[in-house]
Amino acid sequence: MLADVIKQREAEKAKLKQEEINKYNHPYKRDTLIYFQHLYKLGGIQTWIQNLGLRYDFSVVYDFGDIERIQFFESMGIECIKYVGQEIECNTLITCIFGNPEKIKAKEVILAVHGDYKALPIENIPKHDKAIAVSKLAANSWKEQTGEDCEVLYTPVDIYEGIRPLIIGVFSRLSKEKGKKRVELLANKLIESKRPFFMLVFSDFPIEVEDERIKRYEPVMNPHPWMSICDYICQLSDTEAAGLTILEALKMGKPVIVTKLPVLEEFGVNKSNAKILDFDMSNLNVEDLWNIPVVKDYDIPDKDWDKYLKRKDKKYEKESV
Repeated sequence: MLADVIKQREAEKAKLKQEEINKYNHPYKRDTLIYFQHLYKLGGIQTWIQNLGLRYDFSVVYDFGDIERIQFFESMGIECIKYVGQEIECNTLITCIFGNPEKIKAKEVILAVHGDYKALPIENIPKHDKAIAVSKLAANSWKEQTGEDCEVLYTPVDIYEGIRPLIIGVFSRLSKEKGKKRVELLANKLIESKRPFFMLVFSDFPIEVEDERIKRYEPVMNPHPWMSICDYICQLSDTEAAGLTILEALKMGKPVIVTKLPVLEEFGVNKSNAKILDFDMSNLNVEDLWNIPVVKDYDIPDKDWDKYLKRKDKKYEKESV
């Protein structure tokens, strides 16, 4: 395994453009470094570094890594240094079983034990001064395989709030008069914002915006379970005499994104429970969508039908297939 790592490391170096090498190829002196050979987009060690980085100051040295992961670490204030053979000095180096680059000089080297080594092979153990483990299970398995004691340090779990993903539901034919172009404009503005979102479109008309966060589904006869997981229900029609999707959403406690329809005032749709957009969408403020209105106790006078229709003995509950 170590031979493969070294081979991959050398192959990666050979691909580097000279200007990228020059960016990093100078001496570094830092207090604490964490070295991990490959920063994947996802993985337990990446999450471990992230959790530590919410609470502690250190820099990360890596050989190769996913650009999105590196940018995310840097957005958290974690310096990321690509190893290109430069001289690096530090007081404390925390590393893993893949070994250390030969030009990182540390006063103390701590080996981080992340696995259950009853199940994982140990091919090479880098020189180190002490070992720490993420759990008693990891520590016990390490000692069983190597004879070395580990100090158990549980990973701090501090929640990184960030910007929560917005979920917008569209339950409409999405034809021209139902605001197809407006919904597509909204989708494109969300994409441009670089903010996290999902748009769930239930329509027999296509939405002509290509993005992995925009999901189109065939219409469902009972949309309410799907509406329940959305932050907003979107209805950007040219005209509506009542706008039942709007009323259903508000009855469920869901705010709506709507055009400035004349009927809104009649049904109590206002700035307290809706984002109301001009028909030309000129007042769309994408960032403001994350200020989600709280809808409380919405109701409409719908009892007059009792004069014309007989009520059922009990509500219909079973959903048809």
